[in-house]
Amino acid sequence: MILCRITMAFGLLNALLLLIATLMPLPFNGLEYGWSQASSLMILQGIVTAAMIYAASEKLRGSDIGLKAFPASIMSYVLWLCMFLRWVAQ
Repeated sequence: MILCRITMAFGLLNALLLLIATLMPLPFNGLEYGWSQASSLMILQGIVTAAMIYAASEKLRGSDIGLKAFPASIMSYVLWLCMFLRWVAQ
């Protein structure tokens, strides 16, 4: 249960970071993480964040979809993070 709450808080912080990056691009390794340079990454971040928050809330409720979607949402965030790190390394 505590892992679900941590994951939900992390998802909400991730959504806040996405909102900030949409309004004001964030610099990473000489690149700007904003809508003009990283729109596809930002769209994927929004989808992954929404899935993470939804899966965590459903797992807290004890539903079957939460039990199945929670690990998948964590893995999808890890894959998004790998794509982001690849983008930063260019």
